[in-house]
Amino acid sequence: MSLDRWIASLFTSMFVLMLFNGCSLKSNTSSANKAPQKPIQYNVTIKDDTKEKVLTQNKSSKLAYVLDAPEKLFVVNGEGIAPQNTVSPAQAKALAKRAAVADAYRQMAEKLYGVKINAKDTVKNAALYDSRIVSQVNGVVKDATIVEHTYKDGLYIVRMELKMNGDRWKEIFAY
Repeated sequence: MSLDRWIASLFTSMFVLMLFNGCSLKSNTSSANKAPQKPIQYNVTIKDDTKEKVLTQNKSSKLAYVLDAPEKLFVVNGEGIAPQNTVSPAQAKALAKRAAVADAYRQMAEKLYGVKINAKDTVKNAALYDSRIVSQVNGVVKDATIVEHTYKDGLYIVRMELKMNGDRWKEIFAY
């Protein structure tokens, strides 16, 4: 019996050894025959209302950058509502404008940096008991200008634009 076990373990170990040896030989021969590959670059064209932008992406580093460095234009509309409990209509208008500008900056930061979303659902007795969604934006917005504003029926609307040249875009966002 012990001789049979020894022979079975010998054949099993030889089989495993041949299996691993065949895999390693196959990978060595295939890599030796191939020429070293260069990183692949390809062009992507994105059409916009204002300009056509050509981006190049290096597949190995996953970095997108602008070839001809065109100017980028970001536009958002912020809205603010006048509160009911104000001393005067002028105060209501000023507070609505303040809210509209803050909303426009938040939207601009969302466009530039993205939004972090945290969500939590609580289930009780096999039914949804509580659902909370928290969105957060962190970023710095510089040189944005208000190009248009309107106030009608207690709603203040602000149009904000941010122009950024391609070199500045690459410096800040090419990661």
